[in-house]
Amino acid sequence: MSKITKLVMIYCIICSVLFIGAFTLLSYADSLPNIGAVIVITLIYCALIALGCFLIVRFGGAAPVSNTPPKSAKSISHLLAEMKTPVAMTDDSGKIVWYNIAFSEITEKANRKENDLNKLCGLSVKTLLDREHESGADVKLGDDSYRVFGYPQAGKNGRTVTTFWFDISNEEKYKTQLESERLIVAYVIIDMADNFLSGMQEQYSEAAASVTKLLKGWADSLKGHIREYDNGKYIMMFYADKLPSMRRAAFPVLSDAKKITFGDDAIPMTLSIGIADCGGTVADKCALASSAMSFALQRGGDQVVIKNDRGTKDEFYGGLSKHDPQLTGLNARRLMLQATPLIKKAGSVLIMGHKNADFDCLASCMGIAKICLSLGKKTTVVVKDNKNITRPYAKLKAMPDYKDCFYDFERDDFDVIEHDSLLFIMDVNNPAIFEYPEMTKHVSSVIIIDHHRMFSSSYPFDVKIQYIEPSASSASEVVAQMLEQFFPSGVLTPDEANLLLAGIQLDTNNFTRDCGAGTYAAAQYLRREGADASEASSYFSLDKKTFMQELKLESTMRMYKDGYAICAGDDASPASDPATAARVAETVLKLDGSDGSINVQIILERLGGGGHHSNAGTQLTAGKTVAVYDGPLPRVNSALAVKLLEKAIDADFKKDEK
Repeated sequence: MSKITKLVMIYCIICSVLFIGAFTLLSYADSLPNIGAVIVITLIYCALIALGCFLIVRFGGAAPVSNTPPKSAKSISHLLAEMKTPVAMTDDSGKIVWYNIAFSEITEKANRKENDLNKLCGLSVKTLLDREHESGADVKLGDDSYRVFGYPQAGKNGRTVTTFWFDISNEEKYKTQLESERLIVAYVIIDMADNFLSGMQEQYSEAAASVTKLLKGWADSLKGHIREYDNGKYIMMFYADKLPSMRRAAFPVLSDAKKITFGDDAIPMTLSIGIADCGGTVADKCALASSAMSFALQRGGDQVVIKNDRGTKDEFYGGLSKHDPQLTGLNARRLMLQATPLIKKAGSVLIMGHKNADFDCLASCMGIAKICLSLGKKTTVVVKDNKNITRPYAKLKAMPDYKDCFYDFERDDFDVIEHDSLLFIMDVNNPAIFEYPEMTKHVSSVIIIDHHRMFSSSYPFDVKIQYIEPSASSASEVVAQMLEQFFPSGVLTPDEANLLLAGIQLDTNNFTRDCGAGTYAAAQYLRREGADASEASSYFSLDKKTFMQELKLESTMRMYKDGYAICAGDDASPASDPATAARVAETVLKLDGSDGSINVQIILERLGGGGHHSNAGTQLTAGKTVAVYDGPLPRVNSALAVKLLEKAIDADFKKDEK
């Protein structure tokens, strides 16, 4: 029943009681009114009833409105002060101007008496009020974790920000526990296990048993599990809380494995390990670990590669061993079987090398062009002439088969590319140093053939075949073995064979470095096809000016730390020619005590370059970002280049100290 209804009923009852009372009194007084008076009185009664009800209905529900709260009501400040949730108010600069008892308790517990929000917990007002922190900003205060929400209010003396602090310590504790118990999947492979099994079964079996024992001990120390699923191949699982210590120690299992040797030559057992540091299903983890393993093998083995699903860069540990050159005709045959259908299917073929192409790059491009032309494909070689290759470049352009193959993309446009063009990328796998990186956006598919360590496990273009063989001495070696599988004897001309042999000679320093059975087999094939070693060597003859430049550069040599020799040209005459720098490096390596044991490839990777264990390089330009420098590089001069190189070397010493 509403308030108005109650008032109407009470009013009517009162009026009725008064009316009846009046008539009762008149009856006792023997002076009852006549019929006319009764009618008048009744009408007055009804009018009073109607008027009263109207007034009650009209005004009875309204109450006076006041903007002033009752004195008994608590103020907002009083409410905030008595809240159990910690509350603090700051000005725009972050200075704390007011806080409640609960807030003082958490600061006392953390033994923090700062009156500035940023100094207290490292959180600025600007950051707190950013859109990305609308759901709160997480901070640490002592041993506890809090989620802080900020609400700005305008005041007479400027803006204030009210912050509410919610304890999420238990939430963080459970998150940490879940993260530490996250499953990590790893694949482990004994490098070149298949090769060791042939002809060395007994010795290998003993060494493999020792490696298996080592790996099981490693898994037990991590409270993990490992199982061999094929000869020399293992799958391993452990919890994520073990990864930080493994990273800090740089995976000593790699060096422990190399202490196990077999055969008369004491061949060390090396491991390749691919680790998936990610979430998702077990299938997702296994797929990512397999990708990491492939990357480790493409980079030459004897290393750990860790991949994650957080978008951060892959991690590399180890990779200190020289590659065991094991390229065989079987590998080249498999490559040809995969590549031939793609060549036949393509509308045209383009072949591109790296910037500042050398003999190896030009020769390998020529070899692929030979195959494509024999299959009747329109073939374009995208290699720019430079002083490193002037003579062989001119000779190739004079040959009938190749005179129309070379294309200048600085002068011409991309009309030569068709919608179904196939692009070969030779002697390089780092997109930053492709001759024309833009070309990858205009072709339907790409094949990469290289002998340098793998730069990346993924590319922003469609790679149909990625054949990267760090154990090969050169791209020319790989291509020579492909040609041997593809053509019958006598098809290669002596000039073509000489250029390929020159490519091998360049990258092996005349067969004194990184040579294996595959290297000599390729050289033998080229000799049978008419190559002449003296003719190939004539490509490397120097003019007087270049010879003097090399002598001047060699004279700047100085030793840095233990075993590092550095030569640097001055800014007036920089050592910017890669061929000149490479020849000087080869000369320095002939000094007493130079054994090529230092992995310069890892050092140069820190400067954004790459290459091989004992032969690597990089190009430093303004704006480039490298691991050993904070931010983009300024204008590069000789002094800065040397300083960056020394920092990259120092990283090895720091790692050894750990």
